[in-house]
Amino acid sequence: MPPLRYRMGTREDSPQIVALMNATFRTPIDVATWEWYVYGNPSGPSRVYLALEPDQDILRGAVAYSPIALRIGDKSVRGDYAHHLALNPAYRDTMSYLGFMNYSLKGQTAAADTALAIGPPNKTAYRVHKTLTRWVDFGHLDCLRKLGPQAKPHNCREIKRFTEAFEPFYARVSKDLKFCVEKTTARVNWRFFDRPGLPYTVYATGSAEELTGYVVLKRWREPDGYSKAHILDIHALDSDALSQLIAAAECYADGSDELNLWAACGYPYRPALEAMGFVPGFRQPLLLRPYNGAPPAYPDGSCSLSYGDGDTQY
Repeated sequence: MPPLRYRMGTREDSPQIVALMNATFRTPIDVATWEWYVYGNPSGPSRVYLALEPDQDILRGAVAYSPIALRIGDKSVRGDYAHHLALNPAYRDTMSYLGFMNYSLKGQTAAADTALAIGPPNKTAYRVHKTLTRWVDFGHLDCLRKLGPQAKPHNCREIKRFTEAFEPFYARVSKDLKFCVEKTTARVNWRFFDRPGLPYTVYATGSAEELTGYVVLKRWREPDGYSKAHILDIHALDSDALSQLIAAAECYADGSDELNLWAACGYPYRPALEAMGFVPGFRQPLLLRPYNGAPPAYPDGSCSLSYGDGDTQY
């Protein structure tokens, strides 16, 4: 099979890219949501790489890298969240994958404004990434589940925007974290309130002037009717705020089959959540790819990363 051709993607490519994504992934995306995520990020737009037929402008592959500010150990690291890798089934062979991924990784390395990429690959991609393009294991995410959530009283309030109280709150709650996203008010407002269709519900504890916690929620129903409520992101200053936020999440999830969230290695809230009835389920590997030099080790200590920190599909 002749090799694919490659180039950078633009806004004009969005309809073709979205069609490819919807033919690849089970969770649909529309053009407005794609462009919100790719072009609206306060940290900068994603770099989108495309693979095309050898002699026609027909899209056969896409992958994107979204800038994300990370803390790894005691260092701030400007990285990328790798997202939406898709290849047409006719080109899911070793040479097509290698050519396309090497093109995108060389582009990211040459840009020299980010140091590494992270991403949670699916089962098929996991071994391929590690074997062929030198991604390495960087911890994992455990799905913590509570079956049959039931409404409980709580004192949380629903919010429609984070205010300037977010950044001093996040500085306090994340000060001991050894791995996390370095979040700003602009980032969380873009991520949770600016998405087209407004699919997320956000509850907070504390006052408008002094935030003490927040939880971001979304519903999902499987094709067989099984219903879930996802906690996309949660942070709390103390155990009382955490218990109130989980009570609000259970109220939101009342009538669903389960309430769940993804917990990174070293997740500081995991013992409290397990005491509240959450149990571990599926484990999702997390991979890292440095653009130059040796990869950093996953740090010891408290760490936090959720799908709400990156993936548009949640």
